[in-house]
Amino acid sequence: MYRTTCGPIAAAVLAMSASAGLAQQQIDFTVAAGQPPRALPSLAKVGDFFVPEVKRLVKEAGLNVDIRWKEAYAGSLLKPMQMLDGVKDGIATIGYVPSVFYPDKLPLEQLSFYVPFVTTDVVLVSTVMAKLHKELPEFAAQYHKFNQVRIAGSGVDSYELLTTFPVKTVEDLKGKKIGTGGVALSWLQGLGATGVQSNMMEYYNSIKSGVYQGTIIMPSTFRAMKYPEAAPYVTKVGFGAQYAVVLSVNKDVFDKLPPQLQKILLDVGARWGIESDKAYMTAGDDGYKSLTDFKATLYELPREEQVRWAKTMPNLAKAWADSMDKRGLPGTKALAMFMDEMRKAGARPIRDWDKE
Repeated sequence: MYRTTCGPIAAAVLAMSASAGLAQQQIDFTVAAGQPPRALPSLAKVGDFFVPEVKRLVKEAGLNVDIRWKEAYAGSLLKPMQMLDGVKDGIATIGYVPSVFYPDKLPLEQLSFYVPFVTTDVVLVSTVMAKLHKELPEFAAQYHKFNQVRIAGSGVDSYELLTTFPVKTVEDLKGKKIGTGGVALSWLQGLGATGVQSNMMEYYNSIKSGVYQGTIIMPSTFRAMKYPEAAPYVTKVGFGAQYAVVLSVNKDVFDKLPPQLQKILLDVGARWGIESDKAYMTAGDDGYKSLTDFKATLYELPREEQVRWAKTMPNLAKAWADSMDKRGLPGTKALAMFMDEMRKAGARPIRDWDKE
């Protein structure tokens, strides 16, 4: 899907043009995403909030720039797995980068997935990750390595369990197959369940056809993707909210922008992150409300069962931190900071991953 607001653009370039006798900086901004905005609240907020708010503030500030915007969503310019390199190479100026898809290239960004059962507050998760970015330069360096600057990040609502059978204890999962993606597969370790690598586009049909008997996904997806129709037993396990996506800008372009415009991008980006996180919380609540329409059953796992589940797992966080340390990255330090900030904010982790 393309949305062009001011003429065609070939690529992300900077140029100078004369306008009414004044030297006006002409800037071409191509904003791209591999997914459709309707599916992801944070992506919808790029077009509905980030772009118009930057336009408004640029006009309000009276900056002598002419920004020509092009918005290319739903993989019309770059697919999700092409975003990081696409922004690096200038195919897109600003990219909606699903950091969760880049564990090798953006390893520090994966931290929250290695500390499940900490908090379901997505705003808190993103706030703490922003603090790590501010205080640990290695976080920003991940993006500099790919010729880009992180504008801001956003999370997703808490991952939960959907199955074709009721789950009230950890024993109920023994011998079952659960489809999910990435690090979430490791949340099944020690339970006697088999994790099947899969993705959002496969969950519904794979459950319906019996490839596996459930999935781990966010409630914000329930209504649009109709997962509870295929797996009508929804268990609030409380795996937790996760940090999953960033807006980044090509560094060559960013470095040439007027300082005031750089500040506008970063300030609006920070607000975009908060707006996105709130939208996910709202969408998650709506997902639970949709369960009535799907005639699905909701069960909240008691804390004692959450504790049993968490303690069954190996210490994923410690293993992650050790692997980061071996690569010269501040894994142990980042883990300690993350958990400390969570506890200071009032979170009650089921397991203190950093203290074992």
